[in-house]
Amino acid sequence: MKQFKLTFILTVLMSMVGLQAFATKIEVNGLYYYLDTYNHLVAVTYMPSGKYYGNVTIPSSITYEAKTYSVTLIGQHAFLDCSALTSVTIPNSVTIIEFEAFRGCSGLTSITIPNSVTSIDKHAFHDCSGLTSVTIGNSVTSIGNSAFYNCRGLTSINIPNSVTSISDYAFQSCSGLTSITIPNSVTRIGNSVFSSCVALTSVTIPESVTSIGESAFALCRSLTSITIPNSVTSIGAKAFQSCDGLTSIIIPNGVTNIGEETFFQCFDLTSVEIPNSVTSIGQSAFYKCSGLTSVTIPNSVTSIGNSAFYDCRGLTSINIPNSVTSISDYAFRGCGGLTSITIPNSVTSIGEGAFDFCYRLTSVEIPNSVTSIGEGAFNFCSGLTSVTIPNSVTSIGNGAFTRCSGLTSIHVDDNNPKYDSRENCNAIIEKENNKLIAGCMNTHIPNSVTSIGAKAFAFCNGLTSIEIPNSVTSIGEGAFMYCSGLTSVTVLNPTPVVIAEDVFTNRTNAILYVPEGSKSAYQTADYWKEFKEIIEIDPAGINQIMSNQKDNAKIFTLDGKRINKPQKGINIIGGKKVVVK
Repeated sequence: MKQFKLTFILTVLMSMVGLQAFATKIEVNGLYYYLDTYNHLVAVTYMPSGKYYGNVTIPSSITYEAKTYSVTLIGQHAFLDCSALTSVTIPNSVTIIEFEAFRGCSGLTSITIPNSVTSIDKHAFHDCSGLTSVTIGNSVTSIGNSAFYNCRGLTSINIPNSVTSISDYAFQSCSGLTSITIPNSVTRIGNSVFSSCVALTSVTIPESVTSIGESAFALCRSLTSITIPNSVTSIGAKAFQSCDGLTSIIIPNGVTNIGEETFFQCFDLTSVEIPNSVTSIGQSAFYKCSGLTSVTIPNSVTSIGNSAFYDCRGLTSINIPNSVTSISDYAFRGCGGLTSITIPNSVTSIGEGAFDFCYRLTSVEIPNSVTSIGEGAFNFCSGLTSVTIPNSVTSIGNGAFTRCSGLTSIHVDDNNPKYDSRENCNAIIEKENNKLIAGCMNTHIPNSVTSIGAKAFAFCNGLTSIEIPNSVTSIGEGAFMYCSGLTSVTVLNPTPVVIAEDVFTNRTNAILYVPEGSKSAYQTADYWKEFKEIIEIDPAGINQIMSNQKDNAKIFTLDGKRINKPQKGINIIGGKKVVVK
């Protein structure tokens, strides 16, 4: 009984740390071994100095001191970096090929792993870059981590149906591999197993597989199609990242989550079918899938992650189901082909930059379930002509509608507790501090406004003139930056407001109208003094503000020149000063 216990303990320990920790190193006929005299077993090991080279035949047994020992293992590092090794014959007695046994054997061109072998340990053939042919015996049940990593010469490999798992990185960077058949004994494809197999054009995944690991097929640039069986319930993050040749994909009905960057930069992907088992679409899941023209999001999905459809320029429309409660940051940023979007009334927040650079978007309806609109949410939606803020919205981030150069109408629901569009001003004004935070080409700034927010009119190319009432004491950074059409600015405050350099970037092409007696103050004030011309006016003499530009009376400019029709800015119409918007 004691002998049995001792044998069992030794066996466990050897499996944990290797035979060499408990054995004597010997040399027989030019090969070195670790000798286990107790169990009459030996493992091939490395040379104490120098490297094996040429053709090596490993015997099935050796005789040492009149005793015969079976060769059952190729030990750790046995042929590590033996770059001059050209061939090796493994006998049928070997059961395990251990850690880094043949790593770096770049001269090795072919190898046959006999049926006696049950396990290929991690990194066993790592960097065997000259290896063109591998035969794996049908007793192998596991292929370890990075077992064939960077075996660039391999063009095909047959995995026997004895294998139940392909470990992480097993065939990563086998850049010559063109096809692979995974047997129906395999239940899991590990992380990065075929990552960077750039020549891989086809792969067959059997019904036995239930999970595909992270980055499993990442950077398989030649892969044009793949069938994922219905047995798969889990697809890891980045599983098909940068598979630029992939044109279509059907996700099986058992999958509940499309992970982070799963189809990141699959440029040629034109359609994807998402089943109603999926509840979440992860961050950057379809990032830069620029060829994607159609996607149906089922009503099982509750969350769309940050940048999920970032730069999917081929999308023209998308239906967001009413199961979704939030649209995350940059979810649809750069979807330049998107012309319309329907946001369901289940959504409570629109994230930062959610529709940024959707420049063909012509209409969007924000439901009254939405409470917050993030910073730059609709930035550069230059095709957008009107926007209505419902009474539910209580938070609007900076620059939410910046660069919406086509906007002609902005309206805030009359019952909104935080914002308004008082006096039909075509702007969004914060009630509490009377701050105008977003305007458009048709904005009229009411006398009650005390400040203009950062980038409130930035990139508003259609804006040609603006009157800033004397109630305004603060103008934020970039408030009128890159308003290329702005040629007339009227400021009714006799004291110049301190502004930054980027507030009026078109100032050298614009005329500044200021109250009588304040011209000298503006001529010495930073950045105000750089306007093309500064003209004094009598604010009290302005009788009317009009926008229709129609009047039958005689019309003159301020310098007395007769004109046929009113110009934007200050005109003398019928003997009265009139500001034409």
